[in-house]
Amino acid sequence: MALDPLLLTTSIAILGVLSAVGLVYRVRRRPTGNEKMVSIWRAIIEGSNAYLKRQFTTIAVIAILLALIIVGAFSLTAGVGYGVEISLSFLLGVAFSLTAAYIAMFSATNANVRCTAAAAKSTYEALKVATLGGSALGLAVISMSLLGLSLLYAAFRDPGVLAGFGFGASLAALFAQLGGGIFTKSADVGADLVGKVEENIPEDDPRNPAVIADNVGDNVGDEAGRGADLFESLTAENLGGMIIGLIVSIILFSTINVYYVTMPLIVRSLGILATFVGLGVALYEKKFKNPMKPLRDGLFASTIVAAVLMFVATWFIFGPEGATTNGNAAAAMALYGCMLSGLVAGLLIVIYTEVYTGSAARPVIQIAKRSQSGPALNVISGTAVGMQSTGLPIVTVAATLLVSFILGQSWASLSGLSGVSGGTFLGGVYGTTMAAMGMLSVAGLVLTMDGVGPIVDNAGGIAEMSGAPPEVRDRLDPLDALGNTTKALTKGYAMGSAALASLLLFQAFVLEVARYQAKLFDLTAITAGQASALADKLSSLGNQLALNHPSVVIGALVGAMLPFVFSGTAISAVGNGAYKMVEEVRRQFREIPGLREGTGKPDYARLMVAPGLIAVVTPLAIGIILGWTAVGALVIGATVSAIPLAIMMMWGGAALDNAKKYVEGGELGGKGTATHAATVVGDTVGDPWKDTAGPSLHILIKLLNTISLVFIPLFLVALIAI
Repeated sequence: MALDPLLLTTSIAILGVLSAVGLVYRVRRRPTGNEKMVSIWRAIIEGSNAYLKRQFTTIAVIAILLALIIVGAFSLTAGVGYGVEISLSFLLGVAFSLTAAYIAMFSATNANVRCTAAAAKSTYEALKVATLGGSALGLAVISMSLLGLSLLYAAFRDPGVLAGFGFGASLAALFAQLGGGIFTKSADVGADLVGKVEENIPEDDPRNPAVIADNVGDNVGDEAGRGADLFESLTAENLGGMIIGLIVSIILFSTINVYYVTMPLIVRSLGILATFVGLGVALYEKKFKNPMKPLRDGLFASTIVAAVLMFVATWFIFGPEGATTNGNAAAAMALYGCMLSGLVAGLLIVIYTEVYTGSAARPVIQIAKRSQSGPALNVISGTAVGMQSTGLPIVTVAATLLVSFILGQSWASLSGLSGVSGGTFLGGVYGTTMAAMGMLSVAGLVLTMDGVGPIVDNAGGIAEMSGAPPEVRDRLDPLDALGNTTKALTKGYAMGSAALASLLLFQAFVLEVARYQAKLFDLTAITAGQASALADKLSSLGNQLALNHPSVVIGALVGAMLPFVFSGTAISAVGNGAYKMVEEVRRQFREIPGLREGTGKPDYARLMVAPGLIAVVTPLAIGIILGWTAVGALVIGATVSAIPLAIMMMWGGAALDNAKKYVEGGELGGKGTATHAATVVGDTVGDPWKDTAGPSLHILIKLLNTISLVFIPLFLVALIAI
């Protein structure tokens, strides 16, 4: 391949960012509706901007302190210069992540009122505006992640330095998701419990003072929070793949082949091109009964295009006469099979989401029917659905890991690498890297679907509060249920990709430990002796991670515990915020009937700090005290417990939400009944599951991984040698 891979990835990343900006401009050209709609819209924008300003300030202060800690840690080990490079990379990761989050929120807050206005024409026009707004989220997130990694690798030529970028993205995402989730669910619970249950008024009735806060929460939680969240997911997987490509290249060939290192970036850039095709299908399909159909068709179109482009890239890099010296047709097809396994796994998880959380799904209807016997059976049924839903996605991810590892080993054998020490195993590791890249190749369309949810949710609220004609609200009602499904879909997809990413990052962690121990820092001129020493160090590390070693067992136990403590702290923060919101709403209903705006809201940005610090401090403390093996075990323990816990909360919560909407659609007596009140209670239980703790868990496990990568020098010198 004659084209410089970094030139390719950087160019496509810039094209993606410019396209996202263009989509925002295209949305802003749409009409905003009448004066009542505009006044409500401006209140939502004002609240969203005020919240993000407070949240971003908090994150910036924490990030600067951590950057100084990174420089200090490396000054004692690998050198001040290396520490400065990583801290700079870290701060750029924070900045890029928050920028992606802001673009996502800005796009959504400009699309919501225009979606309401478009519903005056048809459901199609409303869905089109929402899709345009959501697509800005999808393109901005994947393009900015790709741009940041491409520029940093071009500058430093060392994926180890890029670990700082991943750490910064993870840190910003965790606080953005936590803070946004706490805000939106505190407001949502206040609006539901007092408005629907106590006052028996509609969800978005303008008499409910929590309604504006609820709509603000949709934007800061589900748009800004999700933008930072998925930015971190893409960055972490690309980072892990690049580090693995670097070490595989060194050990197998005693040199660095840039295509092995940049292959994750190449696949991501092809995913951006596939996203353009999928968006064209989703935007211009006018005939549908279910509004999910255009988005689903766009996803399938993007999948087909991504599969074709990945085949072309694999053939021209790993095939005969390719950019790698050991390429052949059979070996290239083995790696392509790895990518396809990840692509199929991602689609299956999308399907599973609809099976368990779709508005007409059997589990959702079952929850609604059992709610006729009260809120207790509603919560019991929703919890059971959440637990049962963990089976299919986890089995699918496990099967994908197995298939891609075997195919990767086949690639190594067919490429003549099985004779190299550890070559077959490293081939399997590289195969799992390609599977992760395949799964995330359609992330642009999945993110677009996620972005649609908060936009149509806000649009319905604006229609209700502005007194829009009944036909407008009728056209928006199907989109509201669609939004719940698309948000649940993205969270499940993100968790599936996180499971693959956690393995990649753990493998990258072990490989980087071997590299540090071999003192291989200068990547400009690698000798065969250094490559051999690196392979020897790597082979010796396996014995140190044995399960009968006390530090490994301690690390695994702490890691398995961490997601539960973290989730409990996050849910408690929602309870604290919701309690204050409920009391405030009750006071206003009691003292100022008809007041439109809520006041006295707690500082949600501050509430996010406690669970966030748990995630940062725990691995640092374990690593400094017990060393790198304990940190590695902690990461594995946290991953194993976090994935099923997150799926249970996200899909169980989404099923409870749509059970409520099933009743609100007129089934089982409809609104105002005891059944409806039971489903509202269940929905408030599921809210912090699905929108705060659950989606934060996959950020947690990748944050743990990136922390482990950044602070390896500290972890190699433990205070206690067991």
